[in-house]
Amino acid sequence: MSRFNLLEENWIRVLEEGEMKEVSLITLFENAEKYRCLAGEMATQDFAMLRFLLAVLHTVFSRVNADGEAYEFLEIDEKFRQKEAVSEDDEEEYNDALMETWKTLWKRGKFPSVVRKYLEAWKDHFYLLDEKYPFYQVTKEEALPKLQNNKNTGFVTGSQINRTISESKNKMALFSPKGEEYKSKMQEGELSRWLIMLQGYFGNTDKVKFCKEQSYSLGWLYGLGGIYLTGKNVFETLMMNFKITVDPVGNRIPKQMPCWEFSGEENIEKAFLGVEDNLAGLYTNWGRAIIIDSKMKFSKDINIGVIKMPKLEVGALDIEPMTLWKKVKKEGFDFVPKTHIPGQALWRSYGLITIPDGMINNFREPGVITWYGKLRQYWKNRHIGIIAVGLEDDGQAMSKLPINEIFDDLFLHEIVLFEKGAEGWVIRIKEVVEDTKKVVDSLYTNFLKEIAKIRHSNAFVRENIDQVYYALDISFRDWLSGINESSSKEEKIKQWKENLIRIVEGQAHELLTEDRKRDIRGNKSLKTKGIKNIFTVYESFHLKLMKFMCTK
Repeated sequence: MSRFNLLEENWIRVLEEGEMKEVSLITLFENAEKYRCLAGEMATQDFAMLRFLLAVLHTVFSRVNADGEAYEFLEIDEKFRQKEAVSEDDEEEYNDALMETWKTLWKRGKFPSVVRKYLEAWKDHFYLLDEKYPFYQVTKEEALPKLQNNKNTGFVTGSQINRTISESKNKMALFSPKGEEYKSKMQEGELSRWLIMLQGYFGNTDKVKFCKEQSYSLGWLYGLGGIYLTGKNVFETLMMNFKITVDPVGNRIPKQMPCWEFSGEENIEKAFLGVEDNLAGLYTNWGRAIIIDSKMKFSKDINIGVIKMPKLEVGALDIEPMTLWKKVKKEGFDFVPKTHIPGQALWRSYGLITIPDGMINNFREPGVITWYGKLRQYWKNRHIGIIAVGLEDDGQAMSKLPINEIFDDLFLHEIVLFEKGAEGWVIRIKEVVEDTKKVVDSLYTNFLKEIAKIRHSNAFVRENIDQVYYALDISFRDWLSGINESSSKEEKIKQWKENLIRIVEGQAHELLTEDRKRDIRGNKSLKTKGIKNIFTVYESFHLKLMKFMCTK
């Protein structure tokens, strides 16, 4: 029996006029401009949900325009399926038509009724519980015959699915937001939200595989330094991240192929190919073949079956637009996703968010930033938000259990992302960030290490580095968000230098006032044959800081 249809039931959490509410999938698309943002249990859940919603848009508007009319370059059936790929000869005209669709949607400020028509055509594939097409799942009949040397799936409980708990089978979560009796209980809407996140962020706690030869997925999102743009409402956020144009793969123009347009068996077979050449497929990629009993009673603890799915090959990275990148020297690819460092503010990665013109060979810009830059005419002289999300794992290869959510944001004027010339804001801010990191990671860190030698203890070095970055954080965000088209580069950079000196020296002064006898007594210096104490160390640091700042 089919239960809980996601098109009609309320399950997606949004913020409307300061109040959290749950809406259906159709309601969200019909009223996206009225909702401030997605408001799920975690930022990473919102990231996974955003990609699911984008997959709907990529699918619909790769086939029809803003008026619901099929593009002349392709033919669609009664369920809006694209019958054949667009010819490579039509690539330029097809992408021009896609851009016109994006422009029309943006100008209208809301999504058209064709989104609802498409979803209703696939209604039978959007039931959370179903015996034939369960949403984001497979049936036992599709999965179990494909298992080798296993008769049963692995299992995860509600307390593992709920990433605000992430309780392993061997270790109790002590600081759970739910009491012991309710840890593994959830209702249909909650399970639906976690199901989408689970497919993107799973880990390695389960052991059952389809076969031993394959490398298996932790969840595609787990390996990303997730990043996306945020607008004034859900409609704007979706549109700002909706890279509608399609890049050719070889001599083909890939079709958008979301998971719900296939049976569970077809999704399993597709996974063994290890590739995704389209964003709708990538955004709905599964980390697990999940089996949920269609007769499940939600009054009882949640317990679902899971089987590891093969991981995507690195070739899928070429189309991923929502991550930071780092350069590597490995055969076959030049860049891989750079995951976020826990506790490190996003502005410290500014040089990876937007790339100056002269550095494009050594860095790779996130696709959503490059896409946004192509559409600047629609939001000239505007402040935008950049969101960074990720999960930190426990560092154990055998479990990769999530232990911490990583979240940060930046709000800045578009000019600091796209004025990329030799004298533009991008190169100047990149230099400011690098100089700031050098002051802290080199000059100030060496100052701390010298004190550590006096104290015969290194324990406080890392803590004090974190403290100085924490002290710099709000000031730098305010400074960066205060830049606009009328700002003077020289005045703003001078302002930050003054802030940097004031904050770093203020942190150093706090160490001077701790009044430790060992700090004052110091140690004999072999180089100067004198005494090196906290005051001489500070004086040396101060001189080096002034010299460094004067050369910048």
